[in-house]
Amino acid sequence: MLFALNSNICNQVENLASLYQTATPFSHIIIDNFLDESLAEKLLEDFPDISMTVRSGHRLFVHKYELAFNHQLSYPFQKLHQELTSTSFNLFLSQIVGENVFVDPDRFADIHLSINGSFLDIHTDFNIHCSKLNWLHCLNVIIYFNKEWQKNFGGQLILTSEREGLTSKIEPLFNRCVIMKSDDTTYHGCQRLVVPENITRKSIIIPVYKEESIHNLPPRHLTQFFPQQGLRKKLFLSKIYNSFTSLKLRWKKYLTGV
Repeated sequence: MLFALNSNICNQVENLASLYQTATPFSHIIIDNFLDESLAEKLLEDFPDISMTVRSGHRLFVHKYELAFNHQLSYPFQKLHQELTSTSFNLFLSQIVGENVFVDPDRFADIHLSINGSFLDIHTDFNIHCSKLNWLHCLNVIIYFNKEWQKNFGGQLILTSEREGLTSKIEPLFNRCVIMKSDDTTYHGCQRLVVPENITRKSIIIPVYKEESIHNLPPRHLTQFFPQQGLRKKLFLSKIYNSFTSLKLRWKKYLTGV
């Protein structure tokens, strides 16, 4: 039993699986009131201050702040780690997506904070675990902690399909969870924030994996950015950046075999 989740969620797996498989522009579901209400409130109360974070390294394409989950975080965060790396939660996710998937207990999640002016350009995520080279990144679980969020604040999660031109925008509301497919076609980003100085956009991002034969894995890559059309200079620079990171990985593999 998953004590961290709202008790009604686990009884809806069949319906959640249907919604996930039929969603557009790619497979995803939105689950409101995802966590047990008491736990969600405690996580918000203990949410790390921006002074504990570091700014994302992809500065041309991203403006946000990050903190890796660690044992110095408060008990509610440790409880979340314990529950969402459990066999029960892996089974819950596997039933939704229709294949065996799992969360990495050692590199569980990142905490994200965004401020006024923050944004995240359209991108696809890294595709292979940094050290487990047969772990394919196939899913993201995102949990939001933003009370009284207003639509005019921006900060919506943008899901888009390059091929079909479909777009979905999801408000980052308190205790809302988005479970979304991750591969080279799942383009997503975050709309620029326009918020007062005392407000931050808070989320926890959990990557999810499946095991694959080394022979079936695609070429490894890091985050690939695809800024919106019309921003010609940034679009040109993103192509250089994506090529550079791919070359960097190939060179590393040549030197180290990893």
